Amino acid sequence: MKFQLEKVKPWTEFVLTCASLIAIPIAGWWAYHNFSVEDTHEINPNINVSADVLPYDDDRRLLVVHVRPKNAGKVPIELGGGKRGDIDVEVKVVPPKLPNGHLDPGKLPVSFPARNIVSKYEGGYVMEPGIDYDEIETFVVPKRATYVVRAEMDHYDDDAPDNEVDASYVVVVN
Repeated sequence: MKFQLEKVKPWTEFVLTCASLIAIPIAGWWAYHNFSVEDTHEINPNINVSADVLPYDDDRRLLVVHVRPKNAGKVPIELGGGKRGDIDVEVKVVPPKLPNGHLDPGKLPVSFPARNIVSKYEGGYVMEPGIDYDEIETFVVPKRATYVVRAEMDHYDDDAPDNEVDASYVVVVN
């Protein structure tokens, strides 16, 4: 049996044409699904905050605040510092002897602020997709008080320059 190139060539062209006709709609569906349905091109920042209380001296404690920004999306988020994306931490004292009912932490005065955490890094930093970060801020606070710790991350997105995410945590210092 002799290999006949003249007979194989038309069949090869036919198979490749059919494969191309099938691949083009599949690629179109994938692009639509990936970018329109799943929004994989959109940023998805999250932030968590927690606090630990450590001994400091007789009347005060060391409040160690863990600010954990996370990029849950699939594209990097650039925090440039200041107005180009930054993280702020606020520690507020809950006053004693409040009446029963709802407490609005937004109305409490900020007692211990830590502003522009990302700005202390030259050039800010890039939050890579799927990575958890842990920024630590420490405060010396009086004993026998309850504190509301709030972390806020402002991030710059070309479509909406005033995006933010925040988280709060309540801690009792004895």
